[in-house]
Amino acid sequence: VPPIEWCDEAWVTNKFGVPPNKIVDLLGLMGDAIDNIPGAPGIGEKGALKLVLEYGSAEGAMANAEKITHKTYRETLQNNQDIIRQSLELATIHTSVDVKLDLDELKHCEPDREAAYALFRELEFNALTREFADSAPLFEMRKEGGQTAVEISYLLINTREDLDKLVRKLWETESWSFDVDDSNASERMSCFHKSEPLGLAIATAPGQSHYIDLQNFEGGKEAALQPLRDIFSNGFLEKSAHDYKKHLAVLATLGINLEAVVDDPMLASYLLDTGRSSFAPAFLAQTYLDLDPAKDVPDGFEENALRTAERADWTLRLAPMLHNKIVEDGLMQVYSEIEMPLEPILADIEMAGMKVDGENLKAFSEFISSELDRLQKQIYSIAGHEFNIGSPKQVGEIFEELNISTGRKTATGQVSTSRDVLDELALNYDIARFIIEYRELDKLKATYADALPRMIDADGRIHGCLRQTVAATGRLSSTDPNLQNIPNRTELGQRIRKAFIPEDGHKLISADYSQLELRILAHITRDPVMLEAFQNNEDIHAKTAKLVFGAVTDKELKEKRRLAKIVNFGIAYAVEAFGLSQRVGLSRAEAKQVIADYFETYKGIRKYMDDTPKVASEQGYVTSLFGRRRYFPSINDRNYNVRSRAEREAINMPIQGTASDIVKIAMINVAKALKKEGFATRLIMQIHDELLFEAPEAEIKTVSVLIKREMEIAAKLDVPLTVEIGVGENWMDAK
Repeated sequence: VPPIEWCDEAWVTNKFGVPPNKIVDLLGLMGDAIDNIPGAPGIGEKGALKLVLEYGSAEGAMANAEKITHKTYRETLQNNQDIIRQSLELATIHTSVDVKLDLDELKHCEPDREAAYALFRELEFNALTREFADSAPLFEMRKEGGQTAVEISYLLINTREDLDKLVRKLWETESWSFDVDDSNASERMSCFHKSEPLGLAIATAPGQSHYIDLQNFEGGKEAALQPLRDIFSNGFLEKSAHDYKKHLAVLATLGINLEAVVDDPMLASYLLDTGRSSFAPAFLAQTYLDLDPAKDVPDGFEENALRTAERADWTLRLAPMLHNKIVEDGLMQVYSEIEMPLEPILADIEMAGMKVDGENLKAFSEFISSELDRLQKQIYSIAGHEFNIGSPKQVGEIFEELNISTGRKTATGQVSTSRDVLDELALNYDIARFIIEYRELDKLKATYADALPRMIDADGRIHGCLRQTVAATGRLSSTDPNLQNIPNRTELGQRIRKAFIPEDGHKLISADYSQLELRILAHITRDPVMLEAFQNNEDIHAKTAKLVFGAVTDKELKEKRRLAKIVNFGIAYAVEAFGLSQRVGLSRAEAKQVIADYFETYKGIRKYMDDTPKVASEQGYVTSLFGRRRYFPSINDRNYNVRSRAEREAINMPIQGTASDIVKIAMINVAKALKKEGFATRLIMQIHDELLFEAPEAEIKTVSVLIKREMEIAAKLDVPLTVEIGVGENWMDAK
């Protein structure tokens, strides 16, 4: 234990070179990266100490700046007085603030282990989550109905005789589960499966699992597949599978049409707790069943066969338990009418893929390279020498050389060159504007122009993934590649979309909900002004521009509508004054007044924003209109920032959650209608509130009407749902 030091005035003077009453002046000039105090650009600890000792204070140094011979000190004191005074304010500890403090709260006490577990799980601190797992809520850690350990009996099947016995048993079994051995699949094939599985396992009772070895089956693989096709495609034999969507694609490689999957523990566990850090079979088995993977591999089994048999066994045990919990929590509509029926549709989307013009992307990559070369030369010309434009540290050093003050530093004390800092500097400095453009182009090139061609499969299409268990709001997550993040408001982003094309004789149809989240906001809040606007098909952004920003003339309306649009969508995400000020370029005080005026106009929204956090605080969760839940373990946290974030997310959840439900219902309804009418048009992608279809030219007119109709009746709200249809030779033109 280090010796205890008494930090009196003499100690401070000895350590910092100035007495305690001059520490604020010292920090005001030198800054403090840890407390995010910018300080005077170009003045370090030694310089600040010298100036304070010579002139008595930071103000004294600024007042005598002309007398200072050191050029950097003189110029920075003359040109950065606002920053220095802001730094002085940040360094000052106000001792007269009325702080409500309960001394009992300062007493040492044992941690609330259940609250700690919930927080660590929400933040995905996996090691800490495991450390506090003993304090998980009871329903998460309970054994299966409190039963004693189940005897394990895993059998290896590689003869037709043994398989026929199993099949006869399956015809008589009320419900069974299965899992596939796709251990030969690459990471890239996590969604799009081309390789046939090595085998599959079927569980008929807890602890009883059968692994069918397709690679070493007597009489060959096909001898096993014929009876398996019959039982898997039978619509009366109820089955459960962990990640039903994946199994649809894997079994399709064997010519097996999967039917009657009624439970998916992965989806069920996600709906029960969307904040869970993992939905893997082993994690769920340990969490709900207190089961761990077997350490010893039985005779005759390979490691991959054992793990497949285990997963099938765990699935069988988890399925009824989680199903009952879904019923108890009122989640059956979301589970059985939305998420489960959506899985086959997502599997079809992933297997269909999107055709991509690789030559288009190659040409675009070459164009970006030439633009990057041009920008690089311009940046080097201004800087006076070459440097690594991709290095924030080196960019910060260049700014110091050019005497460009950013006014901010990173936690490590470096000059900040973040995007918001560069945006401010770009108003006055060309080099900042060029660096922004360079970074954007470089990211487009690396993420899309160069990466997408490498993802094109032999069929000329990219087969990405749409994941259901990532976003806590229920939104689908696009990966491998992430097509949801392609910029759609910039010319360069549109050129990426232009590379996505249909097959010959086809066109792409884009069907996009108009202002879906704002319409849901109007329905949920029952705000009369917003309801009336949508019911009368008014321009909601123009209305807000008039009512909140006071726009009267056409010129004012054009200027203010852009701001009104930002405010309308920002309110749906519970934006605060600081966030709004950053988005619309207003001062914080002006942004605060805009929010106040907005709530004075839309009083129903104000009430909703006040009431929803209270509901979340009382019951621990909020729901979408269809019953989808999201829990907020930190909604009552003592830390203001943590609690405020949870409150904002709680306000947004019913809106985004309902939007995700509506889009998913629309996908299900459109897919059913297309199949029923026998159309060849197929759904090939979902991006936020947009559905993208590939349609034969002969079907375009008819299916466009069908798609629009089915999407607009996906939910019955107090305001109409409207869908905009676009048709084109590529994704850009269809939008």
